[in-house]
Amino acid sequence: MSLKESLQKKLETQTEYWSKQIEKLQADAEEKKAKAEDEQAEAEIQKDFSQRIQELEDNVNEARKKMSEVRDSGEEHLKDLKERIEGWLPGSKK
Repeated sequence: MSLKESLQKKLETQTEYWSKQIEKLQADAEEKKAKAEDEQAEAEIQKDFSQRIQELEDNVNEARKKMSEVRDSGEEHLKDLKERIEGWLPGSKK
């Protein structure tokens, strides 16, 4: 597997993981809101989950930008790009 393919695979895998987390958080938020005892509790749940979901959505968007960057990069820029991506991705070796 080439370096380009490897980087794209890492980003795709991480993006899929974050997307699944978003779906789970949305479902959890709806469930908790349905059980909320009043509007204030519902609003607090919405705020908490919205912030967490937004962070994940921002990560997904950033990963998509990086995938595009990898796709458009020549071999001479991939090594630098690899270091930046691996430094950004959670759990990646630096």
